Amino acid sequence: MARASIRRRFLIGSLASAVIAILLFSAGSYAFIYIDGDAETDIRIGEETYHDEITELIHGAMLLAGPPALLVAVLTAIIASRRSARPIEDAIRAARETTAHDLRRRLPIPERDDELRDLIISLNDLFVRLDDGFGALARFAADASHELRTPLAVMATELEVSLRHPRPASEWESTARNTLEELGRVSKLVEGLLALARAGADAPAARISVDVVECIDAVVAQLASTAESSKVELTGPAEPIDAWVIGNPIMIETAIRNLADNALAVAAARVVIAVSATAGTLTIVIDDDGRGLPADPESLFAPFHRGSSVSADRGSRRSGTGLGLTIARRIATSHGGTLTASASPLGGARFELVLPTGR
Repeated sequence: MARASIRRRFLIGSLASAVIAILLFSAGSYAFIYIDGDAETDIRIGEETYHDEITELIHGAMLLAGPPALLVAVLTAIIASRRSARPIEDAIRAARETTAHDLRRRLPIPERDDELRDLIISLNDLFVRLDDGFGALARFAADASHELRTPLAVMATELEVSLRHPRPASEWESTARNTLEELGRVSKLVEGLLALARAGADAPAARISVDVVECIDAVVAQLASTAESSKVELTGPAEPIDAWVIGNPIMIETAIRNLADNALAVAAARVVIAVSATAGTLTIVIDDDGRGLPADPESLFAPFHRGSSVSADRGSRRSGTGLGLTIARRIATSHGGTLTASASPLGGARFELVLPTGR
């Protein structure tokens, strides 16, 4: 089946409209003549009437004006179709020349303020978002490659040095222990990358009613030993509250656990998790008494961002992958919510996870 272009369809439609208008005008004129001719007021002049004379005049006028009118309609339709389709063709040409490596170019915006202009402006905005997304993806891939390369390089170097000279079993045991720790770091990083991918691919069909208080209680139980070893008091909601949201329970629990685990890493002695409900929203607040926020709080949500932690000062080897807060914000966004950071009344940082309520 032949592909019909917009210009061709516009041209055919314009011509059809012009021809139909001429035919209707002709038909109306003939109908008027014949209806008027049936009247008994015809005055004869010789063998003819005024009706016959008027009919001949109209026939002659139509024969003289019809072809030029049709020609003018054809030319007008051709010119109008070309001018109307030119912005579309320019946009198609520019879109075909745009690649994933050249998303900075924009489609030409028509001068006329119409629906086509709105469409092209929307497409340009889409290209801006795609450009930002591809840029963020490229930076993320570079950061992830760097994060994976570092422990692999450490393991490879340590094993190469160990293989150059004979070593006693104790040194091999130390090498194996260090290599195992680096492998654990790589495993955590890979798990974090998978969790980050799943956080953005959560299907709405997999969402159910989730009791947020139950998720918080589970997180507090999971992190009890970590809080005890860090000598930090971790407390959940003090009073029962009806707190339900529609979402993926695993993802929501992951977001709360990441926020609580981050608070434990920086807290001096206390971490408090609270829940409050308002009309249509549910807010989960995690406060700590740590060192507070950096100059740019948004930098905390960048992938692979690692701030200084109190646990590091205590000599603990506990370290994160720098993806916990990124994953938590991705989960909040995918559930129609937000995650923000601000100063805490306890003196440290406060993270507020806001989700739409539902049951």
